[in-house]
Amino acid sequence: MSLAIRQLFAPAKDYSGFLHAERFAMGKDLSEHILGANPPQGSEGAKFLSYGAVAQYYYETSKRDRAIELVEVTLKWLDAAPASDVEKRDVLQCSLQALASYRSEKLCCEECCPAPQNTAPEKPELRSPREVA
Repeated sequence: MSLAIRQLFAPAKDYSGFLHAERFAMGKDLSEHILGANPPQGSEGAKFLSYGAVAQYYYETSKRDRAIELVEVTLKWLDAAPASDVEKRDVLQCSLQALASYRSEKLCCEECCPAPQNTAPEKPELRSPREVA
């Protein structure tokens, strides 16, 4: 089910050739089954790895608050998960990007923003109008 919903709602894919009504009907069924079998309460296993695609389904169906809730649950799970650093980093990056997108915010993290400078930029030397001419 997780693979199927990811194939239907991966943000990077083009779904223009897919019938809109069928895609969303399948997304509804899959998301209900995934959340029914793996409810957000509790912290068992890696069930939250499918929540990104489920959240994307909710976001695309104008249920933004539910999408945000699922991404936040995923982020809490990631914080406590024993997964390898590489696995966590990939899911974390996608989850943070989705959360920022759903909240209409711009994502800024160490990997994509320059570090702040500790020194003030030099000020240009002021010249009198006579010196310029």
